[in-house]
Amino acid sequence: MLEYENKTVQEVVACTCDRCQKRMTPDDHDSGWHERVSLSLWGGFGSIFGDGNKVSLDLCPQCLRDTLGAWLRITPPEPDGLAYQERLRSEWDGREADRPRPPRGPAGSDDA
Repeated sequence: MLEYENKTVQEVVACTCDRCQKRMTPDDHDSGWHERVSLSLWGGFGSIFGDGNKVSLDLCPQCLRDTLGAWLRITPPEPDGLAYQERLRSEWDGREADRPRPPRGPAGSDDA
């Protein structure tokens, strides 16, 4: 015999990008819902964010790429993944010359 208990559950039904204010929902397949990024953490002892402070962020895929694209490791399910990633980085680095670019590490450093 199965036994049951009642539970109250909260389900995320929408997410708004903190950068561009785009609203994403699971039923809108063009909204970026399945590629959104939500980050949430608590500042620990001596944290640069403050002891015990909650830090959170929600980004749509476009804003994730625009803000962190230079540091994202994108590897497609193909054998030639590294060449593809380098091509993406070179395309992103060449876009809009007036936009600030992420800092580069010292020559010869490996940030991967």
